[in-house]
Amino acid sequence: MTGPGAAGTQPPPFAMTGGTVRRDGREVLSGVDLRVGSGDVLAVLGPNGAGKSTLVKALLGLIPLASGRTEIYGAPPARFRDWHRIGYVPQRLPIGGGVPATVREVVSSGRIARRSRWRPAPRPGAAGRTAVDAALAATGLTGLAREPVHQLSGGQQQRVLIARALAGEPDAFVLDEPTAGVDADSQAALAGTLGELARGGRTVVLVAHELGPMEPLITRTIELRHGRVVRDTAEAST
Repeated sequence: MTGPGAAGTQPPPFAMTGGTVRRDGREVLSGVDLRVGSGDVLAVLGPNGAGKSTLVKALLGLIPLASGRTEIYGAPPARFRDWHRIGYVPQRLPIGGGVPATVREVVSSGRIARRSRWRPAPRPGAAGRTAVDAALAATGLTGLAREPVHQLSGGQQQRVLIARALAGEPDAFVLDEPTAGVDADSQAALAGTLGELARGGRTVVLVAHELGPMEPLITRTIELRHGRVVRDTAEAST
């Protein structure tokens, strides 16, 4: 796995140049330039509709750019193959109409190198059980491991998504409002987990309205308004 010491010799985890996203005839992102360095703990802030979720989805290639370029560890998303290096936590859990999955099954899917990205995958072998157990414990889900995910509350489902990303032990995490609907104790637990990741040199990109207990972990903040970066603490400090 990579860490801050490799930043000078390897491409950054995420880079966007002139990123523009159009939707329904309007620009949701407007010419965004962003470089996320290895080991950064970056908070993406801004009001509703500012383009925060659109930005992180565009960084991952989940939303196409109308113009500009985005890269993950030096490769465009369409050509990036090392998806096991990326842990993505969306805003909500997509629940299909098939056989209900348990919490452990969903979290275990995070152990799979996601060639087709974050779609359901088979359970891992014995080698991944320790990581899955640790992820369940870190998110307070050990006692719910056998419960069907679709029967959980919204906040509990959000913790399942976080545990799934943790179980894969990736180099970089992208979390889209991970504390939405999560109680204060769970937010504090998440802050502790992210703190351990940051101390281990992992890269974290966090979308949030308010940082709460995670504020001390943040090394850099950008603020979006109307699809543009209006503040970047990295630039302010140079």
